[in-house]
Amino acid sequence: MEIINPDGRDYHMHSLNYSDGLNTIDELVIFAGRFGLEEIAITDHSDAALKASGLAMKTYRGIVQKEGRWQNIHNDVRVIFGVEGDILNENGDICDTIQGKEGDFLVLSLHKEVYQGDFSRVTEAYCRALEHFAAKIKVLGHPCIKAPYQQHLDIVAVTELANQLGVAMEFNCANLVNEKTDKKQEDKMLTRAERVYVNSDAHTLHELKTARAEGFAFLREYWYQR
Repeated sequence: MEIINPDGRDYHMHSLNYSDGLNTIDELVIFAGRFGLEEIAITDHSDAALKASGLAMKTYRGIVQKEGRWQNIHNDVRVIFGVEGDILNENGDICDTIQGKEGDFLVLSLHKEVYQGDFSRVTEAYCRALEHFAAKIKVLGHPCIKAPYQQHLDIVAVTELANQLGVAMEFNCANLVNEKTDKKQEDKMLTRAERVYVNSDAHTLHELKTARAEGFAFLREYWYQR
């Protein structure tokens, strides 16, 4: 298994500007530099997730994307503006935009509040989304999160298809720390995934600082025990 970002790169976190993070983009960037990160992707939730949760979109997306009005004036951290997209149904339809704009890094996830399909066909949903959109998906976000649909998810089939299509799986550190990970599913994923991102999925500065360190400590112990 190749860990794509074993160094100071974190490609899944959320801001107050566009999503459900507790901190602004500038605060994330400032503290990412203090915590030793070199590159981050701010991957706020998609339009579908924001609508489902009732979250307000607080800032016009064009300010940070395409127009170039926002610049990192704080440090040398490289900042990518991505999206945590959503699988919508068993047909593999997705929402991968914020205010109608695609990001420069797509984490594709399935959130029970957003998914509109049949939970018993969730494996089909993942596989069809991979088949249709593999070229734009960087990583499947938190595929082992505790959720009502996990009993129906064939994580082995999803992981093997992701391997074939060159899509990485995510080891989600915030879910691990907050005990939101289905450990049996995670074990199946880790033993089969060819490429993995270790991401914080930070919603707070505390998670941005500590979650990946705890995730890597878990992985070292995991492989030692095996």
